Formats: sequence, C-alpha cells, structure tokens
Amino acid sequence: MRLLLAATLAAVTATGAALAQQGRWAAVDANREASSPVAWGSSESQAKERAVEACEKVSKTCANGPGATNDTGDVFAYMCCTRPKLGCAVAPGDSPDEAATLVRKTLTDAGYGNCALRHHLSAGNGKKQ
Repeated sequence: MRLLLAATLAAVTATGAALAQQGRWAAVDANREASSPVAWGSSESQAKERAVEACEKVSKTCANGPGATNDTGDVFAYMCCTRPKLGCAVAPGDSPDEAATLVRKTLTDAGYGNCALRHHLSAGNGKKQ
C-alpha cells in the first residue's frame, strides 16, 4: 500500500511540475546588436510584451516581433543578416540546430541573405549557449 501511495504521489508531483512549466512562456525580441534578453510571462502575449519592453531597455533597433515558446527546454537561435540590409530575428526550437534552421528560413523567406548565427539563448534560464 505504501508503495502504491508513493508511486501515486510521485505521479501527481510530476504532473503538477509539468503543468507549472506549461504556464510559463519565454520570448525574445531581436535587435540589430543581438543584445536582447529572454523575458518570461504567464501567457504568450505577456511574455512577448515583456520581451519587447526588455529589448527597448537595451536597444533602439527592436524588431517588435518576438519569438516565443512555452517549453522551457527550448533554445532560441539569434541570427542576423546583412543583405539587402541589416536585419535580425529569433526563433525557438527543440535543439540549437532546429532553432537555427527555423530562424534562417524566416529570414530567407523575408528576402534576407548573408546570414550568420549570433548565439543561442536558453528558454529556461536565459543564458547564452
């Protein structure tokens, strides 16, 4: 009986932790200096709003189109291109490679070229990777 209770308690705790993680969104708004931090909120719109505010504290070149995710295990790829002019974007992905592929596609589809990955940021803690 104790074993069953312990297993049930562990399952409830794990489910509660998963639900808590789902309620946290991370977002980054790109700027030309590639200096924007990760911002968090309890909803996608709140995280995006906070990302724009965070960007505006460090730059006057914010894109005002943040990338966002509700998976704290995701990674943001920060990429900038120089053709036809300087432009930067951010996209989240399950891995650094997936995030880089997604942000490159976004920029290429928008007509940008000569792109370079600046860095990756953790959606969970905001640290550069």
